[in-house]
Formats: sequence, structure tokens, C-alpha cells
Amino acid sequence: MPTVKSDKLMKSVRSGEIAPIYFFYGPEIQLMRNTVDLIVSQTVEPSFEGFNLHRYEDDALSAGELKSIYETLPMMAKYRCITIKNWNLDKLAKQDLEQLISMLGNPNPSTVLVLYDTRQSVEPKKNAKYKKIYEAVEKNGVVTEFSFQDKAALKKAVLNRCQKAGVTMAPELCERLIEQCGSQYAMILNELDKLLCYAGENGTVTAQSMDLLCVSSIQNTAFDLSNAILKNRYEQAFSILDRLFYLRTEPVMILGALSSSFLSLYRVKAAKAAGVSNEQVMADFHYRSKYQIQKLGQDLSRFSLGQIRRCMESLEKADRLLKSSRLDNRIILEQMLGEMMAAR
Repeated sequence: MPTVKSDKLMKSVRSGEIAPIYFFYGPEIQLMRNTVDLIVSQTVEPSFEGFNLHRYEDDALSAGELKSIYETLPMMAKYRCITIKNWNLDKLAKQDLEQLISMLGNPNPSTVLVLYDTRQSVEPKKNAKYKKIYEAVEKNGVVTEFSFQDKAALKKAVLNRCQKAGVTMAPELCERLIEQCGSQYAMILNELDKLLCYAGENGTVTAQSMDLLCVSSIQNTAFDLSNAILKNRYEQAFSILDRLFYLRTEPVMILGALSSSFLSLYRVKAAKAAGVSNEQVMADFHYRSKYQIQKLGQDLSRFSLGQIRRCMESLEKADRLLKSSRLDNRIILEQMLGEMMAAR
């Protein structure tokens, strides 16, 4: 069976097309979990979960133990289901790896095996052991990479959820919600559910309710922070940082998102100097938000490339201090902001 995209996979599982083996990976964790749960619900009766459902995580079992369970017949049912989350296949000894590949090459028709990895560092095609597992599953089962959904798919999911809840939402507000929450499917649906509860059945999602209830992703908040620095809005910049600490956002996440925002700024500035369009920048670096790139482009005249470089040096310095210094993390980030404002 070939590699299958996540949307087609969900449809096939719902229709009762069950493969003997699945291997999932990628950054869209919530969709991956939803798919694993769907496979479980389609293959195991709730009353027989104690007999026919086996869930494991990390390195909780060896290849030999898995083989023993895998070859056991289900109890009064068509399928036995085994799910293994984040099994570090790279640590398998040669003998265990060969045993696992042999098992994947001869699937048990009465057992459904789901290997799924929520660690974003996993890249099966670039790791020798994972690549062997990938190829073995691909021959007899289904491999799916759960990548971030494109804007059209996210918009469709949001509007479908609104329709099921009996709530009206304007397409422009749907797009705003996606822009505000970023590309994480789970965060979008979490914020949407708050809006739906607030609107109530036969209600309407409004811009006011979105302002009141929804939070931005760390990436979008970092964009607002970088925008405040660009415009020399001292109080706004420190107010955003204060809110991030109030929300208990990890300092490393704040710094990482802000660094990403300034890297984008540098790219757009360099592209503009070279006569390259924003659309080409989006295509070259796989940006999803056209609004943010356009917004950065509008504010570029406020900073020179040299000033952007000095800001990035302040970010790099803060990164080193966060990882090696005993200074208070908040002081480190506040000092960084002060240096970046001075560069402005």
C-alpha cells in the first residue's frame, strides 16, 4: 500500500478499510492522535478493550514481546489492536530491528499495529533505521505524514464544526481565527469551541467575541512583539512580554518565536533589496501567512539590515544566557528588549 495523505486516510478508516499496519509521524499531533483513536474505535469493541486493545509508549516493550502479543488471536472479535507511541526505533539492536522488519513483512490479518511518533524531530527518510521501518510498512500497510494543514483545509474544518453546532461564522472571521491561532489544528479547534459555546445554538460568532475569548499563538504574539519593536513602542513591547510571563510561557519559546520573526524580517528585507517579491519569499521559505509577510514588508523602512543584525545579535546573546546563566530569565529577556529598542 502506498503512502496515504491524512484526509484520505480518515475517510478510508471511517468506511471500514483497515490496514494491518500503520506508521504515522509529523508535526500535526492532534490529527495524528484523532486518527489513532479512530482506528482503535473501528477495530476494538469497548466491552473487549481489556482483551483486544494494547497501548504502549516509548520503550515499554521489546521487539520479542511485541511479536508475542502481535501473533496472539483476538478474543471473540475480528481484530486485536496494538498502538505504540514514540517507540525509539533508532535505539533498537540489529537483531531486534531485523525481527521487527520480518514481522512487518508478514502481517497478521487479525492484528492491527499502529506505530506513531509525535516527536517532530523524527524524519524517517533521513534516518537509516526509520527508513527501513518506513519501507517495510509501506509494502504491507499505510504510512502517513501528518503535516500542517493548508489554509483551505483548516477553513473547511472550522466551518463544518460551526455548521454542526448550529452557529454562524463569517468566512472573514474564519480566516482571522486561523491567522491568529497559527497552523496548529488543536489550538484552532480549542479556540473555536470557546466561540461556539459563547455564541450558543443558532448564535453567531462575532469579532467582539473573538477579541474577548481567543488567544494568539506564540508565533503571532512574537510577531506583535517584533512589530512593537519595529515601531519603537516601548510600553507595548514590555506589556506583551509581561502578558507572556503571566501566561507562563516558557522563556525559550518566547525567544525562539521572536528569533523566527526577526529571521523572517531579515529575509523579507534582503529580498526587497534584491527585487524579489513577497510571493516568491513565501514560496521559497514555505511561509503560510501572507498577512504577516505583507505586514513585515510595510515596516521594513523603519530598520536597516545593520539594525536587524544587531537585534539578532541581542537574540543570540539572550539565548546563550538563558541556557548557561543563573540570571533571572525575565531580566535576560527584558535586557534583550532594551538592547533591541536601542538598535532601533
